[in-house]
Amino acid sequence: MIKHIFADMDGTLLDTRGYLSDTNRWSICLSDIPVTLASARSPFEMSPILNTLQLKTPQIAFNGNLIFTQNDFGIQVIEKHILATETVSEILAYISSNFPSVSLSWYSLAHWYIKKQDKAVFVQKALTGAEPRIKDFDGNSEIYKIMLMTFDPEELLHIQSSLDALNIPEIQLTRSTVHTLEITSNKRTKADAAQTILKEKNLNFEEAAAIGDGHNDIPLLKVAGLSIAVDNAHTEVKRYVKMIVGKNTDHGVTEALSAIREINEQVIL
Repeated sequence: MIKHIFADMDGTLLDTRGYLSDTNRWSICLSDIPVTLASARSPFEMSPILNTLQLKTPQIAFNGNLIFTQNDFGIQVIEKHILATETVSEILAYISSNFPSVSLSWYSLAHWYIKKQDKAVFVQKALTGAEPRIKDFDGNSEIYKIMLMTFDPEELLHIQSSLDALNIPEIQLTRSTVHTLEITSNKRTKADAAQTILKEKNLNFEEAAAIGDGHNDIPLLKVAGLSIAVDNAHTEVKRYVKMIVGKNTDHGVTEALSAIREINEQVIL
């Protein structure tokens, strides 16, 4: 039986504008199986959706590098893995010098920082509802993620290969969308964080379902007992799943939860 569900947010649970449909909302609210959102987002970007869904289960942010719960008093950190201060300084300086036109952001537990307002920042603001702060990195904040945004796919690939060539230790580069490159600690993936949550509940991956659409979901989809992709997922992602449901704009998560419920009912019978 499936006893825990992990669902990606952007491109999976949410539509292309970052909205949560009423259909998906009620399917999760009425689910008798615990649901964890596993996202590249920060916890403050996840917070409005968590409030709407009334989720009290442990949640996954920053591509697995933060596990937390949210309640009326804020968030409680269960496990965290941050980027080294020197690493953040090195990457920010390198990108600013070599790719000055790229939109550059970095995230602490509670804030989103940028160097300047630009088109990509406005797109991200519209998608998440978060508001950034314009500020130089001073080394005083714990940073979980650096994000680069550009609408030129070739430029993003060039940046990724350039960063790979630097051989900076203890970082991972992740593409969660075609327009973003995210840099986090390599200590954890979504799969690692999911394993921590399952272990606490005395469950294993065979008892878990995962729903996703992007490359950063692949580690979790590869190990979940039931791996599901929404139909808008990248072609490569679909190679690692056992089931494909409707697009994120067609309530694919609701379809996935319905299928999971039917599978569990067959097991009981």
